[in-house]
Order: sequence, then C-alpha cells, then structure tokens
Amino acid sequence: MESGKTQVVARVTTILNAIALHGAEGARLLDLARETGIARPTVHRILQELAEAGYVEQRPSRRYGLGPALYLLGLGAPSPINDFAGIEKVARRLADRTGDTVYVAMRRLDGVHYLTRADGSYPIRAVVVEVGETVPLGATFAGIALLSWHEPEAVEARLLANERLWRTMRAAELPDLQDTVAAVRRAIAQVHERGYFFDKDTVMRGVSGMAAPIPSRTADPYMAITISAINDRLPPSRVDELAPLLLEAAREITAFIR
Repeated sequence: MESGKTQVVARVTTILNAIALHGAEGARLLDLARETGIARPTVHRILQELAEAGYVEQRPSRRYGLGPALYLLGLGAPSPINDFAGIEKVARRLADRTGDTVYVAMRRLDGVHYLTRADGSYPIRAVVVEVGETVPLGATFAGIALLSWHEPEAVEARLLANERLWRTMRAAELPDLQDTVAAVRRAIAQVHERGYFFDKDTVMRGVSGMAAPIPSRTADPYMAITISAINDRLPPSRVDELAPLLLEAAREITAFIR
C-alpha cells in the first residue's frame, strides 16, 4: 500500500501531466478530475497549492495551465537527448535505405519541434516542414503519432485549437478539418495496433507519410520518426515493406534518449 507522501507525489505528477497534455489552452477543473480519476475537491486543493508555488496558474478563462516556475525548474534539468549525432545517423541510414525523406521530431508543449531531416535519393522530396520549425500538435505525421497518448476528447480539442494557426501557415494545402479529425482517429488506432500509422493527404495534399512514436525508457513517447513521400511512392505494398525499417529505427533511437 502506498504511503501518504507517495500518494501525494503520484497525484501531483498525474495532475501536472494532465495539464501539460492540454497545452496552451489549459484544462478545466472538471476535465482534470475526470481524466486523472482523482476526486474533484482533491484536484482543486492540489491545484491551489501548486499555484501558490508557481507551478500552475489559473487563466482568466478559469482554465489551469503550467506555471512559469516549472520553466525555471526545467532549465536545470538535463536534456532528454543523450546523443544527437546518434539520432542523426539513424535518420540518415533510414533515408538511404528507403530513398525518401525522414524526419525526427520532439514534443514541445502543444507543438512538435523538428530536430533533423535526412533526404533520400529520390529526386522529388516531400518537404512538409523545415528543421528547427515548431508546428501545432496533430498537424504533421509526427504530431499525429504523439497524439496517441491523449484521451479521444483531448485529441479533437487539440486539433480544433490548432486549426486556425495551422491554416494561417499552410492555408490552401489543408484538407477539411472534419476529414482530418476522422483521419487522425484512424491513425491513432493504427499506432496502438501496429506501433506506427500510415496516411495520405492528411497533412498536405499529395503527400503520404508513415510515423512511429519513439519509445522512451522513462516516460510516454515524446519523440517520433517519420518517412514522408509523394503519394505514388507509398502504395500499401511498399508501406508494408518499410514498416519494419521504420520501427527498427524508432527502437534504435531509444538508446540515444532518456
């Protein structure tokens, strides 16, 4: 049986993780109680104590978000990446083996930050984002793969919240939002069933991609690896052929992160 102190720590970390999953929009008290399974009065009490410490803040919308004290605390934490050169080598090897474009990206609050890209030998490249760019969560193949650890209601809320920003960035190329929501639901089911997903035209018309979350040894997946190509390059038969290579690369990168 857990001690009282252990229970408190477990509840605090569970609540902070739930808030983080809601990103910049923040989370309602009701949502946090439902998603964590912790009684609403207990969640409220813990939130008040965290707010006093600066780890949580309540916005004018009455939603709760992570507080600035957590950012300062994070500055003293070690990087989750132990060997960036090792990650680049894995991406480069996968691009050489497939001939297509390979991305590795990392979760950053309610967005995905692209760490590296390796281009294969095929002359037509499907460049959806640039290295160093941070895009809304769920707007690219990597982001969709990482949404697999959200509750279904939170997935739709995140896509809706990010839709306006993403349309500003890539307006004419985006499919209809409801089609995107349906496609993301299918993709999440594939990730849980196969360890990766494949889709086309969801991120950008004419572009196909397959993405796998990169397993972490200490937390839920916060990085993903993607193979991106024009639609003709990724028919179903080739997706089946490349899936083992993609999953192998994801497992290899696990050795280079925390």
